[in-house]
Amino acid sequence: MSLLLPLASPGAPDAADCRTDCSPAQTVQLVEALKRPLPAATGYTEVRFVQMLDAPLVLRGDLTYTSADALGKSVVSPYEETTTIADGQVEIRRPGKPVKRFSLKRAPALAGFLESFSATLAGDAQRLARNYVLASDGSAAGAWQLRLVPRDAALARHVTRVTVSGMKTTPLCFEVEEAGGDSSILLVDALAGRPLPASPQRAELQQLCRHAP
Repeated sequence: MSLLLPLASPGAPDAADCRTDCSPAQTVQLVEALKRPLPAATGYTEVRFVQMLDAPLVLRGDLTYTSADALGKSVVSPYEETTTIADGQVEIRRPGKPVKRFSLKRAPALAGFLESFSATLAGDAQRLARNYVLASDGSAAGAWQLRLVPRDAALARHVTRVTVSGMKTTPLCFEVEEAGGDSSILLVDALAGRPLPASPQRAELQQLCRHAP
């Protein structure tokens, strides 16, 4: 099933378009319009910008979202790896390697992504607002952007902001900015298979996410 599936509750209200930050009520309307039925799956391209690496790391694979706290992430290129998150636990499998298992609490950046990803696709504005300070611009009638700043001090030590960008009722990009300076941009749905330069730049990807047709 694709993230492009129809809304679970058709006829979600359209928020007026905001060129700067939307009002809290309009932000809630935007989040609620993003709700989709489960399970949902999409291909993805993830670009990681790591200060210790000379060039961005580009990963391609598939995401499967089955519940509020369960996510499957398969990497098919440039290596093979399957990560499963469920019940607060993380399991990582690689061909020919021992299985790694650990608590999600040991991976704050991953936990922050899961929370933002699952609450956004659930259309749960209250859940997002409990964990993040929310701001948005645009509306579900066109291009939009949702910015999430962690409320929890422990998470904020690892993640400074999550930015979700999309078009109409479809999220297309999830950008995670880490406190140490690293970041990643996850392209999903219609952008998952978009050809990218050999060494994509963060500003170029941000423009793509912000202005995708």
